[in-house]
Formats: sequence, C-alpha cells, structure tokens
Amino acid sequence: MAGEQILWAGRLILVVAVCMMESACTAPINELPPSLETLRILRDQDVPPMALGTFVPASKAIGRSIAIRLSVMHAPKGRNFAEFLGATFETELKAAGRLDPASPLRLEGVLTESHAGEDFKKGGGALGARISLIRNGRPVLAKDYRVDAKWHSDFIGALAIDEAFFQYNALYAQLVRKVLSDPEFISAAKR
Repeated sequence: MAGEQILWAGRLILVVAVCMMESACTAPINELPPSLETLRILRDQDVPPMALGTFVPASKAIGRSIAIRLSVMHAPKGRNFAEFLGATFETELKAAGRLDPASPLRLEGVLTESHAGEDFKKGGGALGARISLIRNGRPVLAKDYRVDAKWHSDFIGALAIDEAFFQYNALYAQLVRKVLSDPEFISAAKR
C-alpha cells in the first residue's frame, strides 16, 4: 500500500512539473506602448511624417522565436520579429502624429540581429537592423543600428526567464528610439 502511494505521489509531482513547464514554455512578445521619450524626440526635432514600408528578417535564423532555457518567446499574432520591429515604429510614429501612409518619405528595415541568452548568473541580448529611408523611390539613408542589454540572471528558471523576456522585449523600444533620435536619420528625413 505504501509503495502505491509513493508511486501515485511521484506521478502527481511529475504531472504538476510538466504542467508548470508547459505554461512557461511559450509566450508571445508583449506589444509595446508608445514611449514619452521617443514622442518628445520626434516632436522636438520636428521629424517629418513618413510612411512605413516592409520590415523583413535578414535570414530565417533570426525568424520567429527566442529561446531561454526551456521557454520560447515568439512574435505576436503569427508575425516575425522583423514585422514586430515595424509595428513598434508604427506605434511610436502614430503616437507622435508622424505616421502618414501617403508621405513621399518611407521607412523600411531589415532585422539583422536578434538574440537573448543567459548562463544562470547573467543574461544578455542584442537587436540590430539595417534601416532605410526612401524619398520618392530614392534612398536617402541606409544605416545599421544595434542595441544590447545585460542583466542579472536568477538561478530560479521562472524568474530568469521572465527577466530575459522582459529585457529582450525592451530592446525593440530602445532600437526604435536610437533610430528616431539619430542626428543622421533626422537630417536625412528633413532633406
């Protein structure tokens, strides 16, 4: 009888552990709200309205997911991370009143780098993109941008995974802000 109880308890623990792992195994990246800092930059620098073009990954390896330990973060609503970067630009430009689909100035991007990882003590991630500005069909800027972050990683998986996903997610707003506040970008947009 005691052996059966131990066996039953062991199975119950296994089922609970699998359920907990499954719930943390996959999650979409969080949609980002507009940033007051980026809004201020766009307005203070009087960045002209622009349309958004395509945002594509440089390769399939950049693709659709980031893995941390046994958990995977994927782009929302079936999009890839390049399209998510485009959506982040859209959010910021729209909030600042600088998004105009009819504008002769078009912003496009190629996601060139996207990764996050951790080693039970520290975590790190990076995001990079080649951003292009095109006016009336002619390129006025093509420039590579990159942001990265380092953070403390907890030994406890649930804490480490949440922190890594949070830090990776924040890279999108940082990259967009870096592009939209770049003097070279602003100058090219105003030409």
